[in-house]
Amino acid sequence: MAAGTGARSARASRLKGLHVLVVEDGWQVADALKLVLEQMGMIVAGPVATPGEARSLASQVRPAVAVVDVNLKGVMAYELMDWLHDKGIRVIVISGYEDHPCSLAKFPAIMRKPFTVKTLLATLQRVVEWRPTP
Repeated sequence: MAAGTGARSARASRLKGLHVLVVEDGWQVADALKLVLEQMGMIVAGPVATPGEARSLASQVRPAVAVVDVNLKGVMAYELMDWLHDKGIRVIVISGYEDHPCSLAKFPAIMRKPFTVKTLLATLQRVVEWRPTP
């Protein structure tokens, strides 16, 4: 993830205090996500690397948004993402895959790896403002 400045600080101020769950099994990506989100003033739960850990932590902290990698140690996280969605937690899907199942269309954002800090912050802002269609 690469850094930007101007628009980044404006987005960051609107995201300050946002509770975000990070679900990522790649320690470098997980650590980078946590660092960037915390630097922007968000309250980060995790990172965790398995669906079970994610469910447990989400039940404890009730995040507003979850950033979830599609593939967690060889396990596809679709059931976890559905569970989070059903709990009212907005899910940002992150993936290195080119194609995704149609079932992911209900989530407000899918970010392809690699992504920049600018893309992450813009996506978070869009997801926070997102209103699902009835």
